[in-house]
Amino acid sequence: MKKIEILIFGIIIFVATFFRFYNLSSDPPSLYWDEVSQGYNAYSILKTGYDEHHVFMPITDFAAFGDYKAPVLIYLDAISIRIFGLTDFAVRFPSAFLGVLTVLITFFLARELFYKSKNKNLIGFISSFLLAISPWHIQLSRVAYEGNTATFFFVLGVFLFLFALRKKNWILPFSIISFVLSFYSFNSFRVFTPLMVIALSLIYFKELFLTKKRILIYIFSSILGLLILLPFILYLKNPDSRLRFNEVNIFSDLPPIQQSNAWKQEDKNSEISKIVHNSRFIYTLYYLQHYFDFFNPQFLFYSGDVNPRFSLQDNGELFWFELPILLLGFYYLVKEKNKTTITILFWFLLAPVAAATAHETPHALRAESYLPTFQLVEAFGATYILLKLIKLNWWKLIICIYALWVCLAFYIFWHDYFNHFPITYSGVFQYGYKQAVADAKSLDNNYDLILFSDHYGRAYVYYLFYSKYNPKLYWKTKNETQDIFGFYHVNSIGKYIFFEDTDDLSKYQNKKNLYIAPPKQMPANAKIIEKINFLDGTTAFEIGHN
Repeated sequence: MKKIEILIFGIIIFVATFFRFYNLSSDPPSLYWDEVSQGYNAYSILKTGYDEHHVFMPITDFAAFGDYKAPVLIYLDAISIRIFGLTDFAVRFPSAFLGVLTVLITFFLARELFYKSKNKNLIGFISSFLLAISPWHIQLSRVAYEGNTATFFFVLGVFLFLFALRKKNWILPFSIISFVLSFYSFNSFRVFTPLMVIALSLIYFKELFLTKKRILIYIFSSILGLLILLPFILYLKNPDSRLRFNEVNIFSDLPPIQQSNAWKQEDKNSEISKIVHNSRFIYTLYYLQHYFDFFNPQFLFYSGDVNPRFSLQDNGELFWFELPILLLGFYYLVKEKNKTTITILFWFLLAPVAAATAHETPHALRAESYLPTFQLVEAFGATYILLKLIKLNWWKLIICIYALWVCLAFYIFWHDYFNHFPITYSGVFQYGYKQAVADAKSLDNNYDLILFSDHYGRAYVYYLFYSKYNPKLYWKTKNETQDIFGFYHVNSIGKYIFFEDTDDLSKYQNKKNLYIAPPKQMPANAKIIEKINFLDGTTAFEIGHN
């Protein structure tokens, strides 16, 4: 690259780094429960080699709350915690760091996809810049999300695959390893990655089998990938492997079956009715409805994911300024009719396949596999139109106006993210637990029991994390139950009692108690000594004693 290109590339990486690391510990305003769970399990692995359930170095999953988390991010967190300590920053560091690396890899991926174009560097710069300022990618990079980890390894896998075919055959095994790491990083990639690997193998079939040497490398890479996947294949025999899927997937829903039976009854169980109103057909329509939710403009450009953890609610997953270059990009890309077109279209169409099986659609995290296809298509469209514009006398004015639109849109997003979003949605991120644990630890020597409300969910793991509780002591002192759905509930750790129902408090009346609970769960006779507020000023916790 020329010096000016190196400078541009450096600026893009700086932008990506700044917007993923600035105030990382405090924006979002606190760790939510999955982050804390990942952090404590990583801490437990680091200190003992065992997870919180005393399982040695899990390979396929971490049981955690009973939601069976993918292992890669937890092991990355263990490295981060080893360097930075058990802190909020350490838990989020791997996701933010991999987010920056994804922006970097996107540049090189674009160059490989569009290697025949003399403008491949320009396409690379635009696509990586668009990802660097993407609301979708920034928000998911600033929280310890497994999906963001999987996205990095998948994008790296595609880049290495294409690079191996064009230049270095021996890199192909590393591509397969990267794909497998995406598989072990997040559940939706356990469907998406195999589909894309099959698609890539078919699209580039001739290149893969061009020479005997390449055939042998491909066979070796495939065997290597299967060997690394072997623990997971064996794990599928375990009923626990299906608990999370059964909980979230639409195919466990009864309404389609009930509707099918009702329609058949109305048609007196005729043969035609059995075909037309077959429950499988209804499930297929149900699935397609969920699939096409991911192409909804409301989700993409207007308000984003309905879950505030994944969207500001006032901004789409994409900016409005991206729409014209996205449409142009698809138009010109389809006109190309080459393997790059097929690769990107397959990626784009397969990205929501796994996410569409879940109840909540569209879901930004489960569909992060989309990225960076939007940015690649937009960069291709932007490059194509830019080359046409510079032939006009007033091209500089158009570019200046468009640049102002880009800057204004991003400024509004960034302003809202740091000034309004934390205040409005601090409760969504379980704000207050960190402060509550600190206060409890400073006072617990004065009381027989600490009665800690589980009203906001998973209070025990915040206590473990922020008190840096010794995992070996935790295994001895915890009282834990598992419900019929497979979820674990920690009822107590030593003299810390975690309660959901205030009726449970009556059995502890004869003790000297410290209560930590929302106002509506605080006993009427408790003397309030402190309040912990959400950032909007409403009370999250009251601390009192009898």
